[in-house]
Amino acid sequence: MKTNRTVTSFFDKEYLEYARYVVENRAIPSCIDGLKPTQRKVVYIANKIWKTGNEKPMKLFQLAGRVAAEAFYHHGNTSLESSMVGMAQKFKNSLPLLQGVGQFGSLRSPAAGAPRYISAKLHPNFRLLYQDFDLLENKIEEGEKIEPAFFLPIVPTVILNGTSGIAVGFATNILNRNPKDVVDACISTLNDKKMKVLAPWIEEFKGTFTRDLENPKTWKIKGQHQIINTTTVKITAIPPNYTYERYEEILNLLMEKGVITSYDDNSSETIEYILKFRRSVLTNLVSSEGKLERALRLNTQETENLTTIDENGELKIFDKAEDIVKHFVSVRLEWYQTRKDYLIDKTEKQLSLVTNKARFIKDIIDGKLKINNVPKKTIIKTTYNNKSITMETYQFCINEDCRTACKAENETNAWLWFSGIKKLSVKKLKTLYTIKQKPQL
Repeated sequence: MKTNRTVTSFFDKEYLEYARYVVENRAIPSCIDGLKPTQRKVVYIANKIWKTGNEKPMKLFQLAGRVAAEAFYHHGNTSLESSMVGMAQKFKNSLPLLQGVGQFGSLRSPAAGAPRYISAKLHPNFRLLYQDFDLLENKIEEGEKIEPAFFLPIVPTVILNGTSGIAVGFATNILNRNPKDVVDACISTLNDKKMKVLAPWIEEFKGTFTRDLENPKTWKIKGQHQIINTTTVKITAIPPNYTYERYEEILNLLMEKGVITSYDDNSSETIEYILKFRRSVLTNLVSSEGKLERALRLNTQETENLTTIDENGELKIFDKAEDIVKHFVSVRLEWYQTRKDYLIDKTEKQLSLVTNKARFIKDIIDGKLKINNVPKKTIIKTTYNNKSITMETYQFCINEDCRTACKAENETNAWLWFSGIKKLSVKKLKTLYTIKQKPQL
């Protein structure tokens, strides 16, 4: 049966739902953990696979299969593998979350090998940056636990490793920062001091980033050059968006136009181009400020788009990277209070467990509790009369059925059952009293 639909109703319903899905679940990163949902699924599964860090790396196509199956990734392996390559590339991340093995490219030659040939494992950086996993609540899909809504890093990783993405109606483009600068910015915020400007930083780039005074989201990027003599210029840094091939195309075009006569490429791990000019041409280029840099395409600029998803799953757009730091610190401080409450509750439970162990042993040693050849009803009656120890504690020691009933919910009873009566001694009692007096957070 056909129904009439208007374009407006389509945009108001199906397209709106699609737009929200792309924004929230595909293209925009979290301002808390700096990850897009795909990346979060990858590190969630990687954290389960590489528990000690000593496990062997896994081929990317194999890891992609594990992520798709166990974290319910629904968008095909090509996108997933591409995301994993980006997470392992050192030149794209100040602190990579995956440790690549094989050809993952470089800043000037970014193409990586095929996923069936290159491998990766969880990088130690992940557990260095992300903490408090016990506080997180996992999402549920098809009855199974998957990754949480966000992880909890100790610094705002969204500006540490940078990211980019295009969604419906929104886009994000965040540049990398130096880890030391990000840490200093967090400390300044905690101390209520003015933080320094968080300029972008790429480890392999030796040029400079300067903020545009009129638009704080725009950064002017300058390469580096040195005038050797009246006919020679040495280039030691080119803008990070240029590959070797792309910049050599520019140099070849300059040769065709007669701007330079020749050039030598001495680049290996660092940039080094030696350019030859006619004396009159070079004299003219250095006669006014910036003319030579413009001719050699050493100046460029990039505008950041600081669009993120906040801790409540809502879009949040920032004006400056420094604002992200302030927001992150305020949110993270609340989680530190949550962790404090969690540790206090955990310690109180441990204290209660140790106390019940000590009471149980002491009652047996003091003769208050007899369990050998004593009917179950008598022990239960004794339990009722002894307010310091619960009935379940005694019951568990004599009734094997309680082992199934209590399981892991009652740690005290579990300990009493599995420890064995033969281990209950005055020495053990003294040990428990020592533990009780020194609870560990």
